[in-house]
Amino acid sequence: MRGFALSLWLACTAIGAQAQTLDVLHWWTSAGERRAVDQLVQQLDRRGIAWRDAAIPGGGGGGAMKVLNSRVLARDPPDAAQVIGRTLADWSDLGLVLPLDEVAQRNRWSQSLFPLVQRVITHRGRIVAAPLGVHRINTLFFNQRVWAQLKLGAPKTWGDVEQAAAALRRAGVAPFAWSDEPWQIATVFETLLLSEGGPALYGELAATQRWQAWQDPRVAKALERLRWLRRLNGETAIEQRWTASARQLFTGDAGMLIMGDWADGELVAWGAQAGRDYGCTPVPDTAGMHLYSIDTLAMLVGTRKREAEQERMAEVVVSPAAQLAYNQAKGSVPVRDDIDPTQLDDCARDSWQTLKRADSPLLPSIAHRMAADEATKDALADALHRFVKDPAVTPARAQERLVALIRSAARATPPP
Repeated sequence: MRGFALSLWLACTAIGAQAQTLDVLHWWTSAGERRAVDQLVQQLDRRGIAWRDAAIPGGGGGGAMKVLNSRVLARDPPDAAQVIGRTLADWSDLGLVLPLDEVAQRNRWSQSLFPLVQRVITHRGRIVAAPLGVHRINTLFFNQRVWAQLKLGAPKTWGDVEQAAAALRRAGVAPFAWSDEPWQIATVFETLLLSEGGPALYGELAATQRWQAWQDPRVAKALERLRWLRRLNGETAIEQRWTASARQLFTGDAGMLIMGDWADGELVAWGAQAGRDYGCTPVPDTAGMHLYSIDTLAMLVGTRKREAEQERMAEVVVSPAAQLAYNQAKGSVPVRDDIDPTQLDDCARDSWQTLKRADSPLLPSIAHRMAADEATKDALADALHRFVKDPAVTPARAQERLVALIRSAARATPPP
């Protein structure tokens, strides 16, 4: 009889556990990203929430967003999804996102989150997502071992970059790990907009309604810098995944890489260590600035009625333990301002401290959905792709195209 009771209890437990499994759609598929997801899975498992993975490969998340849109239209949304930036606000307006105000109030998010993060997850006075981490886009990585062999200083200015590129070429090393994939070009370009234009101009460029800012001569300078960077290697670039570019830096086949700090998580996953195997510094002329993209999980409204489990997931992923574990693996930094920064590596610590300083310019990424909607983001990336691939397109012509795209987006978007 006792054995029967135990079997019945185990069966009921299994049924309960199955009922609390949440389907999560995202595009975290690289080695570093998978390590970060595993950290969340472990934290959630301790609270009785099972994570059913619905990972969609593809840098930049374009493929994942298409799958997510299809599932929502088919009335089969996942329980949670990686929905960020402008898309998050749009989906909230459509009533697709479960508000998390009670979770935020219970756990005092307003007292522990960076004010920037609190603003990003708040839409029309409601908390609409659980924040996971803050990425810094304006990051220049360099191979520390190659730098030591060539006796180079950290590349803090464009002059340093040019001198390093010449030394790297003489040593048979490609100056940059580069990809002509459109979203990667857009990622580099927005850091150059910040570098050439400064935070005031970039802030206007990131506001769709201020399309006139794209006529500024400094936008043309950023385009010239983009073409200059691409030509530093002295060879035709190829389209490759960002993980392949990071691998070139890791092996020393390339000396530098401009990429969001998710590359930090990838390098760590491969066994590298910041400060020993690679270094990182803000892109020249962007020191003290933070060009950000914030990972957020939206709890989607569906027919399965799992609000309690969705709220518990939101509570867990923002907890101090989950925040530290996830972001140490991801390369990003915790969304909380009450963690111990000494537990972060050199790259992440500078990012976190920049967020912490009250006077730091904090700018939303255009290429990663923080400042532009999906259609505008993709159109800009395609225009930049054509510019770098076709030498006949001058910076002036490319700028005219960008102005036209933003002006069209401004007309289609009502002012806030």
